[in-house]
Amino acid sequence: MIIPNFNITPGNTVGDIFINKGIRTFYDAIRAIHNLPYGRLKDPLELGSVITEGQGTCSTKHATLKALTDEHAIYGLQLELIIYAMDNTNTPGIGNVLEKYDLPYILEAHTVLAYDDEMYDYTFAGTYSMKWRDAVLMQTTIDTDQIQDYKEEYHKSVLQDWIERDKLAYSLDEIWKIREECILELSAVKSH
Repeated sequence: MIIPNFNITPGNTVGDIFINKGIRTFYDAIRAIHNLPYGRLKDPLELGSVITEGQGTCSTKHATLKALTDEHAIYGLQLELIIYAMDNTNTPGIGNVLEKYDLPYILEAHTVLAYDDEMYDYTFAGTYSMKWRDAVLMQTTIDTDQIQDYKEEYHKSVLQDWIERDKLAYSLDEIWKIREECILELSAVKSH
């Protein structure tokens, strides 16, 4: 099954933001969000600011779409937090950073939508690529209010386990900085 389409009705926080931009259906909302550039928001938990700020991350884009379905009592769409082994093959643009730190990959937390056991990723404009899919190590369902602190804490706990298990020569703070460097590279590549 595919994600169901529906008309966006007024009187809801997120839905009204879309309506004010002339976006009237859920499929139009998906297209609008998918076409936005990758970028962090001032307040990630202010769902709908993806539209008002004109950019978003995997978390904010997908949480906004999930909130829109929740407002319209459309059930079955899930917000999924995945952990995958991010490398230059499944996430082009980060190879130089990984090479600089002599890492074959780094564990990344990514947020996507799932409906009827099918995953959907609207993070980057112009691509439906899910090359990361074969590198998924963990997956869990989260709520829209868990895209910030909870996601970061969860991600850091996975990174700490990885550091200890593989006896990496980096601390958690160092790995987090390397990860942030990867995200900066990714942002630069995807914004062009």
